[in-house]
Amino acid sequence: MFKKLSRADLERYRSTSSFPEYVEFIGGLKGGEGGEVDVEKAGVGRQTVKNRLKASADALGVNLRFIRSKPDRVVFEVSAK
Repeated sequence: MFKKLSRADLERYRSTSSFPEYVEFIGGLKGGEGGEVDVEKAGVGRQTVKNRLKASADALGVNLRFIRSKPDRVVFEVSAK
């Protein structure tokens, strides 16, 4: 039921308190890897998804490069800062 969090974990939640699942997903990626978000399944607009991804990447100290994709998808690649 309980999970101990380090200071770094707590900082991530403070920086991105409304979308920790984004931080968790991006945190599991290495440079050169990426992901795809289905905008409809996210339940928010495309720009909101991008903003959440950017904020999460900033909290983790990585950069994202967005790749042109269909309007219902957001595709991105992770690179080190």
